[in-house]
Amino acid sequence: MVAEEIEEVIPISNPRDHFTEQNLTHIKKLFYEKARLEANSQRNSQKNSTQLYKRRIPKIIYIPIAAILSLTIVTGAAAAMGVIDLSSILQFLSGDRINILRPVNKTSEDQGIRMQTLGAVRDGSTTEIYVALKDLTEDRVNASLDVYDFHVSGGRSHNAKLVQYDPDEKTAIIRFLVQGKRLSNRMSVQISSFLSGANKEENYDSGLNLSELLSKKQQTEYDTLDPLKDWISGWGGESALELSEQEFIHVLRQDQTHIKLPGINWMYISNIGFVDGKLHIQINPDDEMGRYNHGYFFFTDDQGNKQDIPMNSVSYGSYIKGGTRYGGDYEEYIFDISNSSQLNKLQLKGDFTSYDQFVTGKWETTFDLKQDSLSKTGKATLRLDEEIRTEIVVSSLGVTLMGKGVNQITSENLHMELYLNDGTSIHPKSGFLNIDDNLMKWISPQTIPVNEVNYLMLNGQKVLLQDP
Repeated sequence: MVAEEIEEVIPISNPRDHFTEQNLTHIKKLFYEKARLEANSQRNSQKNSTQLYKRRIPKIIYIPIAAILSLTIVTGAAAAMGVIDLSSILQFLSGDRINILRPVNKTSEDQGIRMQTLGAVRDGSTTEIYVALKDLTEDRVNASLDVYDFHVSGGRSHNAKLVQYDPDEKTAIIRFLVQGKRLSNRMSVQISSFLSGANKEENYDSGLNLSELLSKKQQTEYDTLDPLKDWISGWGGESALELSEQEFIHVLRQDQTHIKLPGINWMYISNIGFVDGKLHIQINPDDEMGRYNHGYFFFTDDQGNKQDIPMNSVSYGSYIKGGTRYGGDYEEYIFDISNSSQLNKLQLKGDFTSYDQFVTGKWETTFDLKQDSLSKTGKATLRLDEEIRTEIVVSSLGVTLMGKGVNQITSENLHMELYLNDGTSIHPKSGFLNIDDNLMKWISPQTIPVNEVNYLMLNGQKVLLQDP
């Protein structure tokens, strides 16, 4: 019973490591801080416990038994209060990041896989959550895990990323990043499926002679898609937005050819031809895992050098699985190549990722997460095409700009620096996102020491900051 409680409350990165007095001290410290017990009560309790064990237990085993009993009492109460030693699990994070995370310690188990929501932090518009996935029976959780279907309550934008994997424990750490305003402290994290066992084929050579293939085609027939009516599940490429805004888009007729690619068993080239002065290559991911595998084509010259040829793609069509309709039955690549003569010294290659398993289940935890109160605020007026009055909030996670017209600002015309009390500064180079109506956010890759921030420079004007 004692061993089970220790394992639940103190996940040690390597189970072969012995539990130390330092671990015990750390857990006890977390517990007493959480319960807000007085230091005198702690010392008196320890003293009474020492006297009791001196009378009843031989001296030779006094130290380890006392440690085990103390650990059992503390961790039992700590587990009930959600206390968890995040520093022993999230060792890859910096200390300042761990310090701002609120422990959660909620678990959900299904299909022999346990999901444990470890800790989280949120400011007014960003929530960061760390979740551990552990396979208790097989090897479905691995270093190439990719969360597929998931949902985090609140926010308009969600992102899930594998940030750490422990092969000995078969445990993956996933970071969820959620953007958008929140009105409630109650949150939930749900995972419905994930992919694992990724195999990558980089710089894959198709070995195809496209000029010869195209010369055999008598005529290229095409179909017309209406972006507003037809089942188009995705766009890609350099001018994808422009392509998606067209009234109609022409694509190749489906399954006019069946060209297999050696070593790629989850798809085939279902048509190829010129449409509207551009080269189209259509693929059909006909294998079950082809619905989840992904990649893209590109061209190299005869020396193997990748060529900068503009390319767009469109995913369209649909298929039925389990009574549910899914999009993206076909993928069509559109290259800025207008005739076969341009292909004489080009070779079709690609980068592809395929997975071994698609794992489904229901893993969900619900918890309360208060907003981090540590912040500084200020006001500024940005002069672009028109004056934009903005309120500024600096938190540990980033800088938020709020105000009417803020969503019109692009990262190219926004220049910002944070200056600390010691004279050093933080210069954001990227990470600005329009995440909600009249709300723009810069997400910092490092924890911002809010108490040390002196002022902010925004487009050349100094913005004084104060506590809210």
